[in-house]
Amino acid sequence: MNAKWQIPHHFSPDVFSQDIATITIPLDGISAKNVCCLACDNVHKLTVVDAGGLKTLKDNKLVPLFGQELITGLYFRDDIRLIWTKNQLFHLNPGGAHTLIASVPTGEILSAMQLSGKKPILLTRDSLYEGEELIAHLPHDTVGTTLAATHSGDYFVGAESGLFQLEGKKLNAIATPGGVHKLAASSMDNLYAIAAGRLYLYCAGTWLPMDTALPIPIAAPNTLAVGSDGTVWIGNGEGAARLWNGKWRYFANERWMPDNKIHALVSDGEGGGWIATETGLTHIESQPMTMKKKAQHFQEITETRHDRHGLITSINLVRKGDLTSIIKNADDNDGLWTSLYVAAECFRYAVTREQEARDKAHRSMFAMLDLVKVTGIPGFPARSLIYPDEHVNQSDPGPNWYPSPTMPGVMYKNDTSSDEIDGHFLAWYLYSSLVANAAEKAEIANTCRQVMNHILDHNYTLVGPTGKATTWGVWTPSLINDDPTWSDERGLNPLEILSHMSVAIHLCPEEARFKEAYRELIEKNHYALNTIMQRIMPPQGEENFSDDELAACAYYPLLSLETDPGLRAIYLLSLERTQAVVKEQRSAFYNILYAALAGSMDDIGPAITWLQESPWDLREWPMINHYRADITVKPGTNRQGEGEMTRVLSPAETAVLRWNHDPFSIDTGGNAFGELDGSYWLLPYWMGRYYNLLGEN
Repeated sequence: MNAKWQIPHHFSPDVFSQDIATITIPLDGISAKNVCCLACDNVHKLTVVDAGGLKTLKDNKLVPLFGQELITGLYFRDDIRLIWTKNQLFHLNPGGAHTLIASVPTGEILSAMQLSGKKPILLTRDSLYEGEELIAHLPHDTVGTTLAATHSGDYFVGAESGLFQLEGKKLNAIATPGGVHKLAASSMDNLYAIAAGRLYLYCAGTWLPMDTALPIPIAAPNTLAVGSDGTVWIGNGEGAARLWNGKWRYFANERWMPDNKIHALVSDGEGGGWIATETGLTHIESQPMTMKKKAQHFQEITETRHDRHGLITSINLVRKGDLTSIIKNADDNDGLWTSLYVAAECFRYAVTREQEARDKAHRSMFAMLDLVKVTGIPGFPARSLIYPDEHVNQSDPGPNWYPSPTMPGVMYKNDTSSDEIDGHFLAWYLYSSLVANAAEKAEIANTCRQVMNHILDHNYTLVGPTGKATTWGVWTPSLINDDPTWSDERGLNPLEILSHMSVAIHLCPEEARFKEAYRELIEKNHYALNTIMQRIMPPQGEENFSDDELAACAYYPLLSLETDPGLRAIYLLSLERTQAVVKEQRSAFYNILYAALAGSMDDIGPAITWLQESPWDLREWPMINHYRADITVKPGTNRQGEGEMTRVLSPAETAVLRWNHDPFSIDTGGNAFGELDGSYWLLPYWMGRYYNLLGEN
């Protein structure tokens, strides 16, 4: 009876594989264009051949083993370590010493291989040698290109005219789709081949074009490596791709490598690989990872680089990609980004009961309360604020900034939008429910009361220091229902204000005014019915991914608090309609929110995948995908005039994006002069933990 198959650890929600890149630039002053070969031994130690000879990587630096500049190739397998020059083959001994084991009198060694207990096989352009013995000539009309040896001892020769198998001392031609330029044997003795510009799998006379099984990110690869762990690596001038566990993953752009021009690559035997490019060397390491460890990593990023007096904000980098050159921003959406962090910390505290989580939530919550205090206008929150002598990038400097009448020396930003209000009410609700003591609950309730009274006093608008309603702080029924300019907000804004009213009623139960306003919006202005159609799709209107984020923030309190069966049925219908569309984004936040509110596990799988595959590096690297061979493009463009893919890529293959960005965009990211905070990952993670959706204890 066969032994029971053990599911590999990387399929578990608890332990998975996290790809992390370590990039070395330059290669000790030698241009990487001179790197011709890479090899990795059975302890995963890298050896490199470049213009300076043979080197090994130690402490992220290339250390010479010996300076033979004429070395042109190397081959490592088990305890066999071969290197060669134009016409001499050596065995590389431990410590870097080398022993000559064969010479060829004419021609140039293109490739060499050796199986345990046997003599090495050498390939030149027109001949095959066993040690120093000439054993076969290639047909006169072809030129040798590559050599492969299977574990069972069969040798195959790739040539410009096709494929040959060595049987005894004879080369037998095998029918092929075209010229073979790269070969590599798998552990099952099958052959992977790059032939006629495509990747093939060859087995017992059958050629399978790999792109017919699954679309491959890279068309016309020119480099190939197969690892003992089953990984298949390919590359060309547009990056590298890895086949592992039945999936292709595309690695390109500066998050993963110095540049996209691949010169050589080799598997590291543990799911990762070493890649030499035009300008440097990268190790893409596949590390065993837990979500807890990943959460700690993003927590550290957020706290050490994005915390500005409790506000969680974006940052700029003075030097591209350099995390030591940080300038924090006073951002338009400081209130919203901080609220998402507070929400994450509230769920974290509810799960772990760690004092640190409570302290972090408290610090940022009361920074948010300062956004209401700073304006001096009862119930009107600022977008952001700047403390005296604070060195920050000021968002949109100019007439929207005002001196605070209540906090001397502080400047605050006007024109607060519904985005900020969505965040405030979500954070107030979660902090009061999961974290707050009696005194904190009272202070939050008082702030909530002021903001809701401000909105009602100004006919469902936000009115700042100009005396006029802000651009987007509008929920007025006569405008939302009847003014065509607000037609795109006809579903979203009612969802928002009903959610805010629910929080205000919950935190301030003595306020009859809030209850009356809630009923009036539903009964006289059909706002509950409006929520059903909140998710807009063309041709109804422009698809706005920022609105998806705002709707999610509003759904949570509304459905958590509503107890009336009739209203819950309407709100759940709205959520179901929205989820039917947004689940295609494969967002962990939307899918976990939906599971928590609707009690459905249908979309949890993609949420876990998103959490696992999200990149470790949160710098805003540009991720260019328009030249990939495995994407198709929708007709037309999005609201920014950009093309869109028909499917969402893995977050490992796109820029780090909050949920307010279009995940179907083909080319994403900035210029690596910024970094995202970790809240966009931490909130769905801790919400999923709170609702026991992720399989972690």
